[in-house]
Amino acid sequence: MYRIGIKRRFSAAHHLEGHPGKCSRTHGHTWVVEAVFSSEEVGPDGLVVDFDDAGKALEDAIEPLDHVYLNEVAPFVELPPTAENVARVLHARLCETAGRPGWKARLESVTVWESEDARATYST
Repeated sequence: MYRIGIKRRFSAAHHLEGHPGKCSRTHGHTWVVEAVFSSEEVGPDGLVVDFDDAGKALEDAIEPLDHVYLNEVAPFVELPPTAENVARVLHARLCETAGRPGWKARLESVTVWESEDARATYST
């Protein structure tokens, strides 16, 4: 099995309604997102997917969340903007890209870091 990973960053603020701690107050993060793609084989070019293509796909998935207040952006108006839910939403957006013709890759997981010490992963 081949696995490749690509990371990107974005900045966004949020708060967690009903959280018993500081996270109930509006605060921001420089979120780090890693997408991992996997495949049993590589293409004729020797790649699972080109890093540039994977990076562009991740940037496109992230763009609507960059420099916004997540609580005011769909789907987080209704869905708590936790790291877990951000990972799941980005995973869903990337699944559409990873299914494009010509990609040997399957999206395996999306990991979101709120800080150097705290992360959440969504995988299928």
